[in-house]
Amino acid sequence: MLHKITFVAVIAIASCSYAADALPPYGKLTVTEDLIRREIIRLGGDWESGEKPKLVSFIGDKFESRHFEMLTHLPTLEGFYVDTCAVDEFAMSCLSQIHQLKRLDIVECKLEPESLSLLRNNRELKEIVFVSVFISDQVITELAKFQNLKSISFDDCKGVTKEQLSTLKAALPNVMIQ
Repeated sequence: MLHKITFVAVIAIASCSYAADALPPYGKLTVTEDLIRREIIRLGGDWESGEKPKLVSFIGDKFESRHFEMLTHLPTLEGFYVDTCAVDEFAMSCLSQIHQLKRLDIVECKLEPESLSLLRNNRELKEIVFVSVFISDQVITELAKFQNLKSISFDDCKGVTKEQLSTLKAALPNVMIQ
């Protein structure tokens, strides 16, 4: 009897807290829908239909390091775009668990170079795009160890030198570096 009363109390409290957030008319939000509502993630496809589309690409706007954990529950993820976030060891650890990840876009993020090594064993990762990221010598050293890559792009990145690019091209002769 005590368990039933506790359950009812939890439901009542949860209902009150959701009412304050002005839920949509169709009821309780899933975790993903709640993140979309709070504009932490944006997803394509018809998420209102009974059949959910296969999630292959994910945009992480307004992400924080702790949000990367949700990516470990997306086994079909092939592309991830993260914008304006600290990409630390925890974030890279979560990304390293996505074995089908083929493309990673890191845009205007603070990058911990040593954490890049956590992605090195992902055999499916073929393309990394850096946009407006500070690229240190340590980032180049870590990238030089990614033998499975096909392409690395540095768009509007600070810290990139001709010497770094030539070092990277020498280490990865079969990788297109832009």
